Amino acid sequence: MPINRHLPSLLRRQLFWILPLALPDDRYTLTRLGELVVVTFAGSLPPPAFYHWYLDGVHVGVTTAPTRQFQIVEGDQARVEVVETADPDFDPYQNPPAAYPARKTLWWARSTDAETAAYRIERQADGGDWTPLATLPAVAGAWSYSWISERLADLTNYAWRVVPLDALGNAGEPLELDAERLVRTPDAPLFAADFDPATRRVTFDDF
Repeated sequence: MPINRHLPSLLRRQLFWILPLALPDDRYTLTRLGELVVVTFAGSLPPPAFYHWYLDGVHVGVTTAPTRQFQIVEGDQARVEVVETADPDFDPYQNPPAAYPARKTLWWARSTDAETAAYRIERQADGGDWTPLATLPAVAGAWSYSWISERLADLTNYAWRVVPLDALGNAGEPLELDAERLVRTPDAPLFAADFDPATRRVTFDDF
């Protein structure tokens, strides 16, 4: 499916925040209650319209109303991006934000062990100890599960594993992902500086 067919009905808006918040313009409103943040975007498309939401570069869902709730730890910062489209078949994964995601999305298939009651997600940073992050209960009839991490640190090696647990909390064989390095820092700009003693000005030229 060509991506270009979506472009006439697609608008991309970005909202950056560092708490306490300073919103870029009056198209956005924000309400915060503890860690719960409600973002509302004043779209320009008539209904029916679809709003695809990205949190730090990761697609986190679609709504038919221009508002969504996010859980943001107090004192943390995050980037929300909204893709507004009239196309119900719009593929959000063909049109992701340009920035590399600052969060990790894990998908895994259910365990074939009938005794599995929950799944524990663990993370290892730079070869350190494994840290439990969350536990998801096994859902009857579910074939797969997904989970999105908190904001990750740049230039850090992360490994992940999902550990099946029985009803007593006993751990089974974990599903482990090899470590990968998160690199979100852009390359430094290349430029030359020239000082003119007559005018006492410095001129910067990009390469």
